[in-house]
Amino acid sequence: MFIPWSKPYLDIKDKLFLNKAFDSSWISGGIYILKLQERLRKIVNRKYAFATSNGTSAIHLALLALNLKSNDEIIVPAFGYLAAANISKLMGLKLVFADVDSKSYCLNLDKIKEKISKKTKAVVIINTYGNLHEIDKIEKFLMKKKIFMIEDAAESFGSKFQKRQSGSFGDISTFSFHATKNITTGEGGMVLTNNKTFAKKIDLYRSHGVKKIRYKHLVHGHNFRLSNLLAAIGYAQSFKINKINKRKVEMHNLYLKYLNVKKIKTQIFEKNSYVVPWTFPITFKKKLLRDKIYNYLKKKNIETRKGFFSADRLQIFKLKKNFKNSNFLSKNIICLPLHLNLKNKDIKFISEEVNKFIN
Repeated sequence: MFIPWSKPYLDIKDKLFLNKAFDSSWISGGIYILKLQERLRKIVNRKYAFATSNGTSAIHLALLALNLKSNDEIIVPAFGYLAAANISKLMGLKLVFADVDSKSYCLNLDKIKEKISKKTKAVVIINTYGNLHEIDKIEKFLMKKKIFMIEDAAESFGSKFQKRQSGSFGDISTFSFHATKNITTGEGGMVLTNNKTFAKKIDLYRSHGVKKIRYKHLVHGHNFRLSNLLAAIGYAQSFKINKINKRKVEMHNLYLKYLNVKKIKTQIFEKNSYVVPWTFPITFKKKLLRDKIYNYLKKKNIETRKGFFSADRLQIFKLKKNFKNSNFLSKNIICLPLHLNLKNKDIKFISEEVNKFIN
């Protein structure tokens, strides 16, 4: 038996909506794009929502909407999926990396304050593995400083902080609906905001910079749109959000029950947050164990994922400084399977194999 690290939760309802979109005359644009945008806009409680081709294009649109220009400073976590860092680099922005908190795996306010300068224009907050950490404090601080905040909520759909939905923080927020995410469109994403000016820019840049008159480009836009076929799957998925959220939290708690947590470290959540985990990351107290257990579990037909490469471990960013926490997490995290196709017995089996290795 092979246990994949991730597998999308799809059923007959997803297929039904996909078939309806397929049978319509709308393959590219269409009604399901509007339906998906409106439904998620209401769930997240934002004024404007725009479906995109993926989570990275959503981030690109966010940066364009903020009118960031070459050499503007932007702070990005040194650990997490580095889509925002890559896009910032492509846009010619001045990247400033900040180390993450060793327990939450996310930026905290102190780490941001260490990197803020008079030239800082924006900060990207990544809700790594679904966790929202100090996000309310960060939002208030940046608002006072008049610094833009982008919430990269790609991995945290369904999570809440003080009853506010993930994706409702900052000036602009983004989601990914990749096949591995809590809800999926296969490939896809969304960018959301409460700011009307930003919304107009997002709408314009998303579709080649063309507004009312066909072929008349008003800005140097791009095609960041989502197809109606993929939006139909996402719209169907949106009706299973509560079920998906509940089950993922249950599975997370089962791992905590079965794993020998005395010999590993798990991601810490704040008491006033409700985290819907994207995956189940564990960090080993002993160094150099990660790669060995990765290979061990692979032989047991259990697929896992290693932690993200920290920015200081990637030559493309040419960093001389070592980011202590980010570097450690990058080398020592392994992510266990956490998806709705898993049964309780699978989680118990995975946990038992991990325990055998570390005991």
